[in-house]
Amino acid sequence: MFALNLEKITDHLGARVFIDASQLLAPDAPAAVLDALNQYGVLVFPQIHVPDETLVAFTNQLGDMEAATRTADGSNVSAKGIYRIALDKDDKTQRDYVVGNNYWHMDGTSYEVPGKATLLKCESPASAGGETDFAHVYAAYEALPEDKKHALQNLRVIHGLKAVGVKIYDNPTPEDFERWRLAFPETEQPLVWHQANGRTSLVIGSTAQSIVDMPEAEGYQLLQELTDWCTQPQFTYRHHWQQGDLVIFNNPGLLHRSRPYAENSGRVMHRTTVKGVEAFT
Repeated sequence: MFALNLEKITDHLGARVFIDASQLLAPDAPAAVLDALNQYGVLVFPQIHVPDETLVAFTNQLGDMEAATRTADGSNVSAKGIYRIALDKDDKTQRDYVVGNNYWHMDGTSYEVPGKATLLKCESPASAGGETDFAHVYAAYEALPEDKKHALQNLRVIHGLKAVGVKIYDNPTPEDFERWRLAFPETEQPLVWHQANGRTSLVIGSTAQSIVDMPEAEGYQLLQELTDWCTQPQFTYRHHWQQGDLVIFNNPGLLHRSRPYAENSGRVMHRTTVKGVEAFT
């Protein structure tokens, strides 16, 4: 039976995994990793130096890999279905995707079924900044007062790339709003997501722009309040990247963000996504 050498990171979130890259493709490794991912939320494989081919193969063993189509940028790795995360993008929308990562978010809020897991591989860390923060929304929801949980139960949230774009641009143009709409049309999701595993998450973050049937300012204030609650220090972990690190996170139960970094900092990440199997609704 395959066993992982694990070291817990915080009380609520994260574990370091110490194995060789070649072991990722062992027959029992994917099941062991998924079990650990469900338990710890974030798995850090320090300086494991996984080749892209192994990254893609391992992602497909964890589930079905979601090809990076919307974020495809014409790079060599893009042809493999890998999303290359870097600020050296010529396309304006592609650059917005990358800069938008600096705000707390959950991947896949524009889809009916969000991704199950995200794999991030550090090709080159930033010379300054560029860390990635994770927030354990499962734990944060459990810690909410019961009356607050009850008040949130039936609320629904409108998500869209526009909500991120207005954080990036001081004076967005009508053309900006249109390309954001085309890239990620507005979608309506439940605020409280009760999942089949018995755990509950909140569908919030930077893509959340309003709450249905609630005045805009009031809804935005509530969404910000919930994000602030979930990102308190006791629920978070900040990863300081080293070249060759691999981090896997359990997307349905987390928020994450990158810390700001300069375009000339050299930061390059490769990302793959395991398709989800559970719809928000």
